[in-house]
Amino acid sequence: MIRCGTIDELRAGLGDAKKEPRTVVLAVEVDRYEGVPAYESWWDVPIAEVAEADSVRTVRAEYDEARQAERSYL
Repeated sequence: MIRCGTIDELRAGLGDAKKEPRTVVLAVEVDRYEGVPAYESWWDVPIAEVAEADSVRTVRAEYDEARQAERSYL
């Protein structure tokens, strides 16, 4: 496990982790009371793209259609 307390330690830890042949855990200590500024966005969690159930394929088609109407504000 690699402990990271600063951004420089995180960068170094990521570099070290890339050299390892096995899974590596980077533990980043944070202040649980520190918040992030408000933002107007959402998580886009798509419906399964490949499925055998007709109901899932129908919902995926609706999702794909709705994505066409999305606008990027960045």
